Amino acid sequence: MSQHCTVSDRPADGAAAPATRLYATPPGLTQPLRVTLVAPEWIPGWLSRFLELAAEVSWIDISVLPVADWSLPAVKDLPPDILAFMAAERLRPGHTGAMVSAVSFPAHPGVSIAPEVSADADAKQLRERMRKLRPDLILSLGPPAWISLLADDAEWGCWSLDAGLLDDDLAGTALLAPMLNRESATEIQLELLTPSLAPMPLVTSWGATSYGSFSRQREQAFLKLPLLLLRVMRQLAADDPLIPRRQPGELRQAGAREPLGVAAGARALWVTVCTTIRWQLAKRRRLMPWLLVLRQDSTPLDPAAPAVGSSTVVQAPKGYYWADPCMVERDGRKLIFVEEMQPSGKGAIACLELQPDSAARLGLALEEASHLSYPQVFAWDGEWYMTVESSQAKRVTLYQAAEFPLGWRRVVDLVAGRVCLDPTLHFHEGHWYLFATIAENGNSTWDELFLFVADRLEGPFQPHPANPIVSDVRRARPAGRLFQHGDKLIRPAQDCAACYGSAIVFNEVLELSPSHYREQPISRLAPDWADSLAACHTYSAAGGVEVLDARGYPPAGTPLLRTFDASNDVLGAASGAQAQTRANQQSRSKGSVDA
Repeated sequence: MSQHCTVSDRPADGAAAPATRLYATPPGLTQPLRVTLVAPEWIPGWLSRFLELAAEVSWIDISVLPVADWSLPAVKDLPPDILAFMAAERLRPGHTGAMVSAVSFPAHPGVSIAPEVSADADAKQLRERMRKLRPDLILSLGPPAWISLLADDAEWGCWSLDAGLLDDDLAGTALLAPMLNRESATEIQLELLTPSLAPMPLVTSWGATSYGSFSRQREQAFLKLPLLLLRVMRQLAADDPLIPRRQPGELRQAGAREPLGVAAGARALWVTVCTTIRWQLAKRRRLMPWLLVLRQDSTPLDPAAPAVGSSTVVQAPKGYYWADPCMVERDGRKLIFVEEMQPSGKGAIACLELQPDSAARLGLALEEASHLSYPQVFAWDGEWYMTVESSQAKRVTLYQAAEFPLGWRRVVDLVAGRVCLDPTLHFHEGHWYLFATIAENGNSTWDELFLFVADRLEGPFQPHPANPIVSDVRRARPAGRLFQHGDKLIRPAQDCAACYGSAIVFNEVLELSPSHYREQPISRLAPDWADSLAACHTYSAAGGVEVLDARGYPPAGTPLLRTFDASNDVLGAASGAQAQTRANQQSRSKGSVDA
């Protein structure tokens, strides 16, 4: 670490802060939404996790009415080849199924467990029990006849759950279709069926398709189900006028009952085998390093029709790589802050200075015990600030320059207790906004974009009412600072469907306020300007310089900018004992001169 790095690992307030809330309290709520789950003792893991999450938020009161001598419904009428494929998946090494496997009710202090009721209880007894619980919504996994019977006993009626969400062996067959169709992204959507309406979409999220393993595809999707169901509860708590009241309903995954076509099981097996082979063959491609690409085009990049054009490559020394560039201009100096991946696999933040015919590595700007990446450096009110991704430390910290560009001090944690990816600050019409993708339940960190808002740079930051503002692996994760292009505000994002950071998607922000957020994708920049590149996932511009990063090798014919180390940091071959040897040699040399 450079001697100029003055960062302390001490928490800004001297003590660990509670986890930052991800969701605002539903507007207009006067009392918690009361939800009762009617179910046998054993329920799928994802539903158990929903109970735990619901018990941790203040706007839900969750209770369970156990049903004696009852079991979960099973998926029926699947073709023999699908049954055979599903059986083969369960035998595969590394098969995962925690979210679909049956577990007992969670022993959570916030989950109230009522005395059990018999599956053959008469209508009068059942309704008396339910009226004591006074639910606003009943989720029933009990006898089918109870759904209509209890629908009028709750404001939002009584909903059953489709067997495709509950069967611990055959759940999630709707997730086969994206695999069979070779779609890069898979839609996970909960829809509601009621007697009075056509299937009504309630909540949707898009995740990357796992072609090589259906069990992994299902597990990743079902990790989202507790979160999606919780978001449905927020719609009810916010008094959604579109959802019918006091009606029987069925909650299911969209596409659950659509036919998969002839020989779907055999086709799924073929896709799995072929994908596994290709995955093994592509291992080397996934290990390619990242490099920086400086656009040399005289016309700035148009986010509506992006093209790299002529470029120059900036490459880190062997064994290192530079990625996540953030371009900054100060007093005529052109600086690029980057993630510097070290041979140990740990990331730190380095600073490069562009010169007419070279790039000087000035040194490390920030290094901590945990991995750091994605620097975002900006000036505000006469001072320089920086945020980085420190997801391993589960925080987003604001740093202030004590000695720009290499000396930084920790000011305050803007988000605490959360795995936040690529946090990006933006000031707009008197408010600060913080964008970051967050994994809520051990699911992908690429899919769900959350937004926080504050009146001051130092916070406190509150969850935006529209959270999550984007639920789509193809354009959720940030890819650099927001920027103005003409009269449009543009948010760069990553497409991580095909692979991590496979392309940059430019989104036009249509509405940004403390209460509303809307955007629409307008273009996609893929690394197809050279065969030697496999991905690109960050864009930054300042001072007339535009820089991207790309994974791969310098394209043939593209000039490489000469780089040199102008710091005292340990870099490249000068590491460990070699660095100490160099210092000893310098000391002996100085002693000889003095003599």
